[in-house]
Amino acid sequence: MSVLLWILLILMALFLLYLWMIAPARNKPDASALKGWLYAHRGLHDGNHAVAENSLEAFRRAIENGYGMELDVQLTADNRLVVFHDANLKRVCGVDVNLYTLTYDQLMEHPLPDGSKIPLFSEVLALVNGRAPMIVEVKYHHQVECIAAATYEALKPYQGAYCIESFHPLAVRYFKKNAPEVVRGELAYGGKWNRGETNGLEHFCMKHLLPLCLTRPHFIAYSFPDDHSFAMWMMKRVYKPLLAAWTIRDQATLDKVMGVYDFPIFELFTPKKKD
Repeated sequence: MSVLLWILLILMALFLLYLWMIAPARNKPDASALKGWLYAHRGLHDGNHAVAENSLEAFRRAIENGYGMELDVQLTADNRLVVFHDANLKRVCGVDVNLYTLTYDQLMEHPLPDGSKIPLFSEVLALVNGRAPMIVEVKYHHQVECIAAATYEALKPYQGAYCIESFHPLAVRYFKKNAPEVVRGELAYGGKWNRGETNGLEHFCMKHLLPLCLTRPHFIAYSFPDDHSFAMWMMKRVYKPLLAAWTIRDQATLDKVMGVYDFPIFELFTPKKKD
């Protein structure tokens, strides 16, 4: 056998291995209750001025305006599940401390910019009460599998439409192993590597969807317009899974996404209503 043929066989084997690694879940769950909605990123907020991100008011406004919502969950030091994005309170609340080092009572001493408190996830569930679908992101800042388990326990009695997603493969894998009936998504991003935001290996793996071999998600939530990577090109044409696009910040971009992505996630503008 010639050297060239061996090289071709090796390349073919590597390509097939890569296809196996990025394969989503084989089963395609019923996601009809989640499709056909626009999702307000961290609720319908205004950039933390009059209405803070991930606040009860932001979620209330999303519901009243006919949108679904994306939100973030993580645990306090005393294992209360709260809705907040960052690991540190500095950007949103103005105090340089990691959320997971505070008890819930201590956390209540640091209000959101609009004066409201950081909500419990249970409070958000009670507010939404099935009136709009939710994309629940499990944060990865600390004890990610504990956050995933707490999220699942909170959602067990909930009757509304929701799905979960996370950047951390162990969070998505938790739902694969313990709650296969829950629609789960792997968050990922493309584009150029920005030194300081993440390490190079992590960026490479996320860009090329390599964590999917651990998570086998039902949908891929990818940064837009960075979805022109080879991995996403293959994903759309070979596997055709459910797709979420984040984070859309203008109508022109939203127009490009519609019809291609199942769960468009927007922020800081008001999408045009359908005629």
